[in-house]
Amino acid sequence: MRARIVAALGCCLALAQVAPAAAAESGAAAAKPEAEISLHPVRGQGEQVTAIEVSSVYRGELGGAADAFHLKAPIVYAGRTGMADAVHELVVQDADGRVPLGIADDPADPGGFPYYRHWRAERPVVAPVTVSYRVTPAAQPLRGPQFDFYAHGGGVSSGGMALFVLPQGLDASWRVRWDLDDLAPGAFAASTHGEGALELEGPGDRLVQAYYMAGPLGRFAAEDTNSSFHAYWLGRTRFDAPAEMAWTAEAYAYLRRFFRDDTTPAYRVFVRAVPAEQGLGGTALGNSFMVGVPEGDPEPGAQAPRGTLFHEMGHLFVGGLAGEPPGGAAWFAEGLNVHYTRLLLLRSGLAPVDDYLDSINSSARNYYSSPYRSASADELFRLGFSTGIGAGSAQNIAYTRGSLYFAAADARIRAASGGRRTLDDVILPLFEARRNGEALTREILLDALAAAAGESERTAFTEGIVDGALVVPPSEAFGPCFERQPATYDDGTEGYEWVRVESVADEECRRW
Repeated sequence: MRARIVAALGCCLALAQVAPAAAAESGAAAAKPEAEISLHPVRGQGEQVTAIEVSSVYRGELGGAADAFHLKAPIVYAGRTGMADAVHELVVQDADGRVPLGIADDPADPGGFPYYRHWRAERPVVAPVTVSYRVTPAAQPLRGPQFDFYAHGGGVSSGGMALFVLPQGLDASWRVRWDLDDLAPGAFAASTHGEGALELEGPGDRLVQAYYMAGPLGRFAAEDTNSSFHAYWLGRTRFDAPAEMAWTAEAYAYLRRFFRDDTTPAYRVFVRAVPAEQGLGGTALGNSFMVGVPEGDPEPGAQAPRGTLFHEMGHLFVGGLAGEPPGGAAWFAEGLNVHYTRLLLLRSGLAPVDDYLDSINSSARNYYSSPYRSASADELFRLGFSTGIGAGSAQNIAYTRGSLYFAAADARIRAASGGRRTLDDVILPLFEARRNGEALTREILLDALAAAAGESERTAFTEGIVDGALVVPPSEAFGPCFERQPATYDDGTEGYEWVRVESVADEECRRW
């Protein structure tokens, strides 16, 4: 089965910034509160987990005012609904007994961006404070961000935002342990932060912005210990999971070399095989990502969604732009990542040349046939996830239009320099500066692009990315192996496609 380089939804969500703990009156830094959390998946009488019982104990200074201790969980998170509704039997107790709670919901965000349910203590709390609740899994797997809590394969997989109900803004010393005595013998847990129990310092968002998996997991670790690459899977995959994770480790090593970044910490991939008709996509968080695939019996020659795997790892290196609201510069985080996903798979030889062409034409078809192709960046941000995900949605334009813009910018840089420079020569120094602590903003990016392609690049960016004018890369934008032709799609809309120039060898294509 030939791998498809189709950019699945990838989300790189910045961790919330939390103010440092105030200093004690003596002038010494106040000791951080301590939080111990236990996660206990329960199966009842069946094979699959029916809930996770969560219990927490908070010690230390938690705030004396009645409203200083309050818990929150998302009602909607990046288009995923029902997370707060899956929280049951939430009880807060302290030294004086049960703490009464007032419950309030944030106003709904029409774009599907996060908003929360809040449980606020109605009296001052006295540490230690215990919090207990049950969280139940989503009823069925859905395409889109892989944040939902699923019970499958005799275990569980989830994003932290679907598991944890945490005190608002708490900066603490966190200890998280798993109680897996209700799962099959040999079950273990892994997360973005490592295997088994974990200890963290900092804001609670470090727990929220992470992936978790527990059960009879498969495990792969790269032989190259310097890369600290690990992969886990839960459920029956239709492909040879160890072999495909070995391919993924090779791809990760190539990405590190290309982006000249050997500073990346341990990286973890989570594959969940769930009852679904087709792949669900993948979503990146810090130093990890989760991908959803259909469960089933092994199929000869079947491959993992390699393009998705490569794309989600690419987010670690592409990152985002400073000074933009969350999701506000998806044309960069997603568009540039799609561009480099297909280009680096081509250059590396990790995918066939035909897959590169498929990816180009998938982006072109989804962009030119989209009813949102002329929407401005502000309008796309306002719509968010409200029109769905993937082809035909407003959310997908960041991927398609962004990737076509960067291909066009690359062509303009090559033309302006007589072929001596490419987009790589602009992007890689910016990424190096960012690793050294310098901010990478929209203005810095545009200055660098204009210096390489000419001042007209600012106009091309404003018209295409900001205002929504049609982006049409030149015929040669994807290398000497392909040329542009007009195309009419099944729905009657018109656009462009690229076709293979058969006289050019694959080796020449890969040198682009």
